[in-house]
Amino acid sequence: MKKSHHILILILLATEITYACSCPFRKLAEMQKREIENSECIFVGKVTEVKEDLTYKITVMESLDGGDLQGNIYIGQNWKTCYPYVEEEGTWLFYGRMENGFFKLNTCGLSRAFDNPFAPTSESKELDEYEAKMELKNITDVEILNGMFRIDLANEIAALRKRRDYTVKASR
Repeated sequence: MKKSHHILILILLATEITYACSCPFRKLAEMQKREIENSECIFVGKVTEVKEDLTYKITVMESLDGGDLQGNIYIGQNWKTCYPYVEEEGTWLFYGRMENGFFKLNTCGLSRAFDNPFAPTSESKELDEYEAKMELKNITDVEILNGMFRIDLANEIAALRKRRDYTVKASR
């Protein structure tokens, strides 16, 4: 009897480990290239509703790959274990794809809220610094760091717009 309990526990642990994810940190430019290559949909959207069943409602505000119409409404579904994870309403930069009728963010990707524009990369220990600043609650440093992340986000969106406009112009 004890042996079967141990086996069951091992199976449950192995299953849990299988579903966990580990995201390698990369340079921001590498992550942006990966996101563009692996995304069916790239857009700025407004999360208007978040439900406890891991789903959320998004309204497309601006397509950044030319494939989504402004005003389109998608139902998104969070992954259970991987970031990015949509937890509250707000404006986001979305990278993802449609899967079984749901919009799914790319796991370990760059989708992020405008209110929290942090993109986890390996460039210069930013993650550790950000967490340390948040713990210190030194508002000046946190504001400076958030400002840097907002600039990265703005530059990323500008580059995506330029790419979209070039692609549209070239296809005419």
